[in-house]
Amino acid sequence: MAVSQSVVGRNNAEKAHGMMGMLKNPYVFLTCCFASLGCIMYGYDQGVMSPVLVMENFENHFPLFMGSTIQGWLVSALELGAWAGALINGVLADRISRKYSMMVAVIIFTLGTSLQAAAQTPAYFFAGRVIGGIGIGMFSMVIPLYQAEIAPPELRGSLVSLQQLSITIGTAIAFWIDYGMQFVGGNTCNPEGIANPYLADGTYNAAVNNGHTCLGQKTIAWRLPLALQIIPAWILFFGMFYFPFSPRWLMMKHREEEALSTLSRLRRLPANDPLIRAEFLEIKAAVMFDEETDAELIGSAGRLGPWKALFAPNMLKRLWLGCGTMICQQFTGINAVLYYAPQIFKSFGFSSTKQTLLATGVTGILQIVFTVPTVLWLDKFGRKTFLIVGAIGMFCCHIVVATVEGIYEDSWNLNEGLNKTQGWVAIVFIWLFACNFAYSWGPVAWVLTQEIFPNSQRSRGVAIVASTNWFFNFIIGLTTKDMLDNMKYGTYIFFAIFSGLGGLFIWYFAPETKDKTLEELDVYFGGDNATIAAADRERMERIYETLGLAGVENVEDLKVAVTADQIEVAHETKA
Repeated sequence: MAVSQSVVGRNNAEKAHGMMGMLKNPYVFLTCCFASLGCIMYGYDQGVMSPVLVMENFENHFPLFMGSTIQGWLVSALELGAWAGALINGVLADRISRKYSMMVAVIIFTLGTSLQAAAQTPAYFFAGRVIGGIGIGMFSMVIPLYQAEIAPPELRGSLVSLQQLSITIGTAIAFWIDYGMQFVGGNTCNPEGIANPYLADGTYNAAVNNGHTCLGQKTIAWRLPLALQIIPAWILFFGMFYFPFSPRWLMMKHREEEALSTLSRLRRLPANDPLIRAEFLEIKAAVMFDEETDAELIGSAGRLGPWKALFAPNMLKRLWLGCGTMICQQFTGINAVLYYAPQIFKSFGFSSTKQTLLATGVTGILQIVFTVPTVLWLDKFGRKTFLIVGAIGMFCCHIVVATVEGIYEDSWNLNEGLNKTQGWVAIVFIWLFACNFAYSWGPVAWVLTQEIFPNSQRSRGVAIVASTNWFFNFIIGLTTKDMLDNMKYGTYIFFAIFSGLGGLFIWYFAPETKDKTLEELDVYFGGDNATIAAADRERMERIYETLGLAGVENVEDLKVAVTADQIEVAHETKA
């Protein structure tokens, strides 16, 4: 196991992890929980559409959305917007702060949600999906970034994992609200003036029934679930006024006094405590290092130099790891399940909408339950362990589902209620797949990708990584419905292969990052001195010498208080 090169990392490694650690750091814990409201909206929006698509009232309003290709575009329109939102927020989070960029995201998200909930035409609905997606993409980029930057190293994994826990909570809430709302007025449309509203195979004939008022299921059955997500968005908006800026962002803006005060508040320790002094100076050292590096890059390559630096050999490995992790995460097939769960369960021989929505709701609950172990134990057992074990579990589940569907698909397609037991086996292994994702690739992929970029490149790097996630999320949303219709059980074999490849990718390329400070990971990526470029090492050693951090083995050895002169040392050094 790599040993932390940071005095703060070494000091905190023996502190309580998981739930006990969070209870001992209540202010940080509650701040990260509150920020996770944005992730509840992210999860809610992921979960709300799949049950809405099978509500007869929705089908009656928008028969255009019933084809497999157009459903793919409808679902993936949000991901396309999210891809743009994640990229935009990389710049915005640096310019106006992490917390203010969250508030901007709320406003954009509200506009998109309002268009969806009130839509009377397909064009308005599509526009709402794209605009709402921009807000979601902004949340997905900035919330884990904010959580990672305010968390102490021994709790960073657990606190950033709250993001995924919140996503699963949002997804489950959406599933169950949809399940309950389908009964408002009845769970069938019963269009006025139509004797038999169904086709020969039992499918609702939306194309013919469109324009006939539903006497049964009400419009509110799908409009209200879409509108409700505005509530947590505005709770987040007003609550963020009372929460701290990221101390690392404050340091980047040379607001050192505020950074020290915020860090003291977050750690519940006085500003002159040795541990606070050490962490403050390590953050400052990282910022000084990155500013000197950026100044050189701008001098040699112009204003785009820092962006070009993301593709330099020193950074390309980090970018490759981050983007590769997100590609593997999406190709596990989790969003195929979340977006099309009712249709997937229907393909296992269950024709009742009530049954398929109920099975979908259980998926959401299981994801919540199995995300909790990551929050509790990720910082104890490490990132690689969770990711590799989860990849193996998902691979096995996909293979079982593919085998069962390959054998019994023909009898299920007869719609005669045959082989129900085997259908339940397929459903159970879909549930087990969701459980394996929930404790591993769901939260841990986001934790790892927040930890691997240096301070000056973190928002840019995370923006590219998050946008990669959303771009491949878009591909999954666009193609899954057609894959399920045409490849059948081959779809699960496809996802099984990528789940296995994801585990191999992490095993071979990823370092273990637990218990390391973000500042340490800026330079000591992987904890191995041999990987550090000589110039980078010499620069950091000089900065450490300037700040009084050189040779410090324990925080108690840091005798010099953080004075006003020391706070201004960066400016004097550059002058």
